Amino acid sequence: MKVLFLKHVVNVWKPGEIKEVKAWYAANMLLPQGLAVELTPEVEKQYKEKQKKEEKHRQMLIEDRHNIVEKINWQKFDFKVKTWTNQKVYGWIWEKDVISAIKKKFKIELSKKHIDMPDWHIKKIWESIIYIKLWKDAIAKIFVNLKEE
Repeated sequence: MKVLFLKHVVNVWKPGEIKEVKAWYAANMLLPQGLAVELTPEVEKQYKEKQKKEEKHRQMLIEDRHNIVEKINWQKFDFKVKTWTNQKVYGWIWEKDVISAIKKKFKIELSKKHIDMPDWHIKKIWESIIYIKLWKDAIAKIFVNLKEE
């Protein structure tokens, strides 16, 4: 009997695998526990349609990531900050400040996990390079320049 596995069992099968098993094993173990369903032509058709939709969605996400990187790569962001006498910043520029600047300029939603800042914050007046990592193959480089108020 052919079955389509629904749940992951370590070192045995993964969800989406189709395997031939003994009828008694499927009837007594797999089907009652909801680990698998019997593979009928209708179930197989639904499974293949679902796989196609997921692959299409995955491709769209990859394209979106690369479009975002092209849009923000090599952009400069200026921040006006209060400083002490020795040009040290009164307060710091954090990831959330960079995220809000990107959102304001490009209307792109990012989270803290996408921002790779040196020392988690910027605290001196100079131009810093920050990397925006959306995926391992989608990385943008932006410049953050702090200026005195």
